[in-house]
Amino acid sequence: MKIMAAQLNPIIGDLIGNTDKVLKAIEVARNQGIDIVSFPEMTLCGYAPEDLVLHRSFIDEMEKCLDIIVRESAGITALVGLVRKNAVHEEKSLLNSAAVISDGKLLGFHDKWLLPTYDVFDERRYFSRGKQINVWTIKGVRIGVLICEDMWQNAGEEISGTSYPWDPVKELVVYKPDILFNLTASPFQSRKADIRVQVCQAATKRLKCPVVYTCQVGANGSVIFDGYSLFVDREGNLKQVAKGFQEDYMVIDLNARGNVLAFEHDPMYDMMNALKLGVHDYFEKSGQKKAVIGLSGGIDSALVAVIAKQALGGENITAIFMPTRYSTSESYEDAKKLAENLQIPFKNISIDPLFQNFLDLLHPYFKDEVVDVTEENIQARIRGMILMAFANKFNSLVLCTGNKSELALGYCTLYGDMCGALSVIGDLLKTECYQLARWINREKEVIPIRILEKAPSAELKHGQKDSDTLPPYELIDKVIRGYVEEYHTIEEIAKIYGIDEEVVRGVVRRIYKAEHKRRQAAPSLRISKKSFTAGRRKPLHFSGTLSEKVY
Repeated sequence: MKIMAAQLNPIIGDLIGNTDKVLKAIEVARNQGIDIVSFPEMTLCGYAPEDLVLHRSFIDEMEKCLDIIVRESAGITALVGLVRKNAVHEEKSLLNSAAVISDGKLLGFHDKWLLPTYDVFDERRYFSRGKQINVWTIKGVRIGVLICEDMWQNAGEEISGTSYPWDPVKELVVYKPDILFNLTASPFQSRKADIRVQVCQAATKRLKCPVVYTCQVGANGSVIFDGYSLFVDREGNLKQVAKGFQEDYMVIDLNARGNVLAFEHDPMYDMMNALKLGVHDYFEKSGQKKAVIGLSGGIDSALVAVIAKQALGGENITAIFMPTRYSTSESYEDAKKLAENLQIPFKNISIDPLFQNFLDLLHPYFKDEVVDVTEENIQARIRGMILMAFANKFNSLVLCTGNKSELALGYCTLYGDMCGALSVIGDLLKTECYQLARWINREKEVIPIRILEKAPSAELKHGQKDSDTLPPYELIDKVIRGYVEEYHTIEEIAKIYGIDEEVVRGVVRRIYKAEHKRRQAAPSLRISKKSFTAGRRKPLHFSGTLSEKVY
């Protein structure tokens, strides 16, 4: 038997376009003598469609698209992910399903049993859980079909991170499938891919059959899907891996002998490609081409410029350096050198006259007040206005350049450096920005070396350094990882990382106090276990008691 895992990049809501992708893959598979072609979870509507599924007309149109695929399935079997109506009267009127189609007939559905409602997932908001387990016989081979989370419970709570009262893999044991297909939309998370291999291996161990794990690829808003579809044989050996971060048709011959693979990937390679795909698809799927970036001569904007250049092409990037009296000549030189290295247009627009106009305008009202962060933020907001003016005039989108460490502590300016359509590195810790920049420079100097060596500074006053008002980023990032991503207590973080408890408490207080800023921030591309932009829910306001205790 020959199988194809059709790793596709659907667009959320584009039912016709996604159906065309399915039909094209079916035709390719048919021409190659494929018996079964498997598609990702929710292929027809894209993952996650969120409240689009509450429109009855949307579901009706999806069912019509399914009918088209059934009619075009002569001589082949297709497993297609979609959302459909629940015929049983229950709390939720929809099901997350996999349609089993063969030779012009709809054989039935597997409805997803385990509906994740954590992090970026919110499936119980929309769906009832499946309750039936089936196998279908195709050319004498008994196939089982599950959807994404359905397979994770069997791998153990320490891997899945949650626990359900049902386990579809265990339920399949008595049916003795010859092969298991898993249709999935599993979001990218740095260093997560090898966990998926473990999940597949756990299923092969229990069912004593091979697993074909078909993944969605592409980026939808903040959430990125990396692909890397898998084939694991009945002994639990990883035999094939599809390409990462691009569409792929992975053809599997169950009878072929092949080498056992080790899933070893450079985490920096994956991180870079995830961010590049996130930017590319954000623009492609929204019908945009051009980006504007405020280039400061610092590490963050340099990193965003490199990613944007690779994602969109240098001809579609405009970099603008906007100095004031506090900007150093070194920053100008570094920003200009970076633009030259990337071969992107570079503009030097001094905002100091505008800054002085604001100071003069406000002087009668501020003359008895101490100069403070107010004057610093005026500079950032002027820069935001300039960037937005260029975006409006030249039909472009502004890319934000702030990182996760700054967003965590509120070390950013509302309506200033926070303005823009997409926060490219908003889920990268400051220390990760340096790691990725060094990886980019591994063969030649793309980012000027001085940018990597100088102390971080917003340059909003003379001689300013981030360290004037912040603890070292190495410390900040450990607290963020422990508190935001792992939900450790303050005491645990202090013990794990050897940081003074009051220092940890101070960082956590700043995280809470900056919540109102993050609510108004541009969406960030999610690459970590817990990002600020998608999947994290915290109250906007909290009591004085909480502000003292910060759990």
